[in-house]
Amino acid sequence: MAALAVLRLAACGVTAPAMVDGFRIQPLPPAKAHFLLHTWSKTAYDARANGFRPQMEATGEMATKLKALAEELPRLAAQANVLGLCERGSMRFDALAEPHASAGERLAKTRLVAALSAGKGSALAFVSEWEERVSIDACVVNPAFLVAGEGAERTLIRHVAREAAAAGVRCVRLLPAFQVEGVGFYEACGFFPVEGGEGELEYRAE
Repeated sequence: MAALAVLRLAACGVTAPAMVDGFRIQPLPPAKAHFLLHTWSKTAYDARANGFRPQMEATGEMATKLKALAEELPRLAAQANVLGLCERGSMRFDALAEPHASAGERLAKTRLVAALSAGKGSALAFVSEWEERVSIDACVVNPAFLVAGEGAERTLIRHVAREAAAAGVRCVRLLPAFQVEGVGFYEACGFFPVEGGEGELEYRAE
């Protein structure tokens, strides 16, 4: 029965493009996701290297968010590259070298989903689909639009969770990243701490 939940997830159209709150939510092929993440990584690096500038968003706690993105984006870009190489048959998930070998099983179950916009911020999520759950393992935003990116991130993780729940998946988990609002950011999207969940949050239907 649990295996059927994953099949229903694909059948219900969760992978189809959709317009939600002004964002185009769509699956991304690994090659496109890798290019996007690589571009965002360079943007984050350049923004930090340039230091303070008038009217920049990355001040105070937003500077901490930018730092977290600058550290996370290269790792995710590398994972997207691995997904692309495996998709083309150049690599195999069960024969990856570190640092990706320990994540091979998860990467084999991972798809990439984005909430894209022109000038309103964008977000990209790594979503793995297991027998009994769907997991949002990472979600990052365009560092050029940190504030607007928060809206894209909210829209994306809420959409993934709602579509999974509508498909009959009972457990949707999320591994949180740094947010200026803390856990309140995720609670507004329906995600709450899980006892014994090692920092994970779980979706509760809104």
